[in-house]
Amino acid sequence: MAAETREAKNKSHIRKPWDGNIRDVVSLLVFCQGGEGEKLQLLVWEDQGIVTLPRKEITAQDTIQERETGGSPSGTALGTATAPSPLLIWPRDVSYELVAISLAAEVLKMNPSHVNSPQLVQLTRIYVPSLRRHFHHSVFAIEVSSKQFEKAQGLEGRVRLTLSELKKVPESKLERRNIVTVAEHVSSQLKGKCCDIGASLKEIGPHQIWHQVDSQHMTPDDQLLRSPGYREQDIELLYEEYVRRSYPHATVCFRDMKPFLTDLGWKDKEADIFRAMDGQKTGELGPREFILGLTAMDPMTSHGKGPAEIRCRYIFKYYDKNEDGQLGVTELKELVKDIAELQGLDVTPKSLEERTKKALETFDIEEDSKLSLNNFLVCVGNLRFRGTSLLLRANMSIIPHLVHKYGPSSTQKVRSPFRSPASPGLDRKKFRKGSLTDNERDQTANIQCSIPLSDGAFQSQDSGSYTLAHHTVKVRRSGQITDIHLLLDMERAGEVCDTGFDVDEMIPCDSNGEMQSSSMIAPEVPQLRHRFFDRYQSVEAFNLRSLPNEMITALRFFEHEKSGKPSLNWGEVDMMKLGQYIISMCAAIKDVFENEPRLLWLSTPCYILGDIHGNYRDLVCFEKALWRVGPHLTPANFLFLGDYVDRGDYGIEVVSYLFAQKLQATGKFFLLRGNHEVRDIQKMFTFHQECIRKFGERLGVNVWNAVNEVFDCMPVAAIVDKKIFCIHGGIPKLDGHVKDLERIPCPLPNPESESNLAWQMMWNDPVAAEDLNDDVSEQLMSNNGFAFNEKRQTAYVFNQAAFNAFLQRNNLTHVVRAHEVKQAGFEIQQSGRLMTVFSSSHYCGGSNEAACILVHNYRMRIIRIDTS
Repeated sequence: MAAETREAKNKSHIRKPWDGNIRDVVSLLVFCQGGEGEKLQLLVWEDQGIVTLPRKEITAQDTIQERETGGSPSGTALGTATAPSPLLIWPRDVSYELVAISLAAEVLKMNPSHVNSPQLVQLTRIYVPSLRRHFHHSVFAIEVSSKQFEKAQGLEGRVRLTLSELKKVPESKLERRNIVTVAEHVSSQLKGKCCDIGASLKEIGPHQIWHQVDSQHMTPDDQLLRSPGYREQDIELLYEEYVRRSYPHATVCFRDMKPFLTDLGWKDKEADIFRAMDGQKTGELGPREFILGLTAMDPMTSHGKGPAEIRCRYIFKYYDKNEDGQLGVTELKELVKDIAELQGLDVTPKSLEERTKKALETFDIEEDSKLSLNNFLVCVGNLRFRGTSLLLRANMSIIPHLVHKYGPSSTQKVRSPFRSPASPGLDRKKFRKGSLTDNERDQTANIQCSIPLSDGAFQSQDSGSYTLAHHTVKVRRSGQITDIHLLLDMERAGEVCDTGFDVDEMIPCDSNGEMQSSSMIAPEVPQLRHRFFDRYQSVEAFNLRSLPNEMITALRFFEHEKSGKPSLNWGEVDMMKLGQYIISMCAAIKDVFENEPRLLWLSTPCYILGDIHGNYRDLVCFEKALWRVGPHLTPANFLFLGDYVDRGDYGIEVVSYLFAQKLQATGKFFLLRGNHEVRDIQKMFTFHQECIRKFGERLGVNVWNAVNEVFDCMPVAAIVDKKIFCIHGGIPKLDGHVKDLERIPCPLPNPESESNLAWQMMWNDPVAAEDLNDDVSEQLMSNNGFAFNEKRQTAYVFNQAAFNAFLQRNNLTHVVRAHEVKQAGFEIQQSGRLMTVFSSSHYCGGSNEAACILVHNYRMRIIRIDTS
């Protein structure tokens, strides 16, 4: 075989976005009927040890018109010829039989006029949504004489095999098992002495996987597909990735699947993942197995009820290395070890043996026994065995990964003369602004749409009397503060005049803002102490030697690349000293949060930011865009809605930065508590392990505890300009007034058991349209618009009726929340009165953007930050 052909063959496994190069394909099975014994002999193609059938891609030259004008087909057995776009080729104009004859002539090195008429034995129709048309893979069978067969088998790349020999070829050496299926079909028809072999038809499309069904008729597979929030267009993205990996075949094999699994973070584990997805143990995946398997591994897929059972079946198969349907002690030990590592626990041999022994007791089996699938499912389902929710998770959300790689699935990208086939159950609803009834709006609560922002009806808080600050601040062009000077000193030096300051009231400071003496403070004069404290806080904010500013300086070093040290790296910094510094800062900031109300009342202008999740790089982007010279010199408040840690690599740096800014600008930087500011959640995810990894076992735990003691004291809600209610999760199920939130205890180490109100505001969600079913609807009707949150497996979801009642009862106009990742960094719901904001881009390896909201001048303006 020519080197060019082999190279083209190798490159065919590298799938690319549809660019007009996908074409119809014809494959050929050449056979000869033998004498006694073996009835069928086959001529197949072998390239680099892989057995396949010769095939050819259809070009515009292979049309009926070309045949009628006497044109001859061109191309090679493996389809290396170039061709125009497939949209120029209409299937009804293609003579597939002529292409098969041309292919047979090339394989057998014969004149096309001497080739017998081929018979179609299999036709596969594969629909590509983004191109809005079907593509066809036709398999023809052609019988040749024994003389022709003997002559052809001596040519390069051609291999003679009997049917029994073909069946014995290992799966890893077969391009697809369909070769055996086709050969068996031909053999069975010949045994019946049929003149016409007959053909089978396969049709593949996304409509075979996704169906619009109500909750009562949902299968477990339907529930799994909807668990991570997938919609029809997301299934199309997954399906087209399957076609990229499989075309022109009806299945995808491990060779084509391996690069994709590696991209998702399964390096060196691809074979085990593929085996877990291969439920039929055929060595190949159909579109349904492909999509369901990937969905089960998506980090956003729920681990509760139906989806949890399906995920557990995949997990069981993943660890069942010998495929005997049971987990031996060695296999169970590996499962236990992986859970411990993901939880950041000790995995020394001794501790691992103890955990394995405890697991055996949990499953009630002896060390010489094996764990059955049913026993595994029962123990996990009854919560007797915990930690499986962390297993079998890709390193990134799959849909954002595909969007980032190929762009969104869109049937608008390519205009095709072929109409999309009618797919059962895929009727699209059209929503027109102003055309929905109140009931319909409830049913479509989570549908994102583009609508103008409301001006609102804000009433700003009354401002107090203005006073002159006692110092000036010198700032570099980069925004870094370099020096401060007291105005009184400048007045004495004659640089300014008549500041109005009383010399006796001033506290002398050095050039760094350090107070030289505090002996003049009179404890018995409260007004003087209060006046001094205000001025001290103002000057201390710019003191470069203060605790928060030293932390900011250290973080600047961490952020930048310096003399061989990469960016976002501590280099040779003494991590033990840094850890102790963070613990000291936590002790200081804890007092600040303890003295704040549980419900904050803020004025505008105010920037509101959502989840950060350890994304220090994006936090710095927000700083440079919004408060480049620091919060004290920026005329706005800053409100963060929680989830500062977990899932990102720099959770400790994020909280250190935010705590430092809060310390030096207590009246301008405000931090609410999110659902990840809870110890049990952090142990399930990454922050607990991150602290230990950066500071060691003992100091890491101390740092983690110090940070969480601060989290325990954080406020849980805020109201901006008396009209905009801000929380991390969602509105609570509250019959009274929002002022009742002031009774939430502080500190709050266990919010789930100590304050149901706080727990709800950290976990609640607006109900999604696809999650509505009879059970949920009944709960919403009987519980004033609230129902159990199945997705989170805790707290509630709420509908528009509950949302409207909450706003009206508390004289509010809008709600701003975080808690859910959004592709654009934000989402607008509930007729423009509910906004979700997410401030960490590329979340879990995805392609989402980061955004924030500016509330100012009776407007709520969404700002999307370029974090590239």
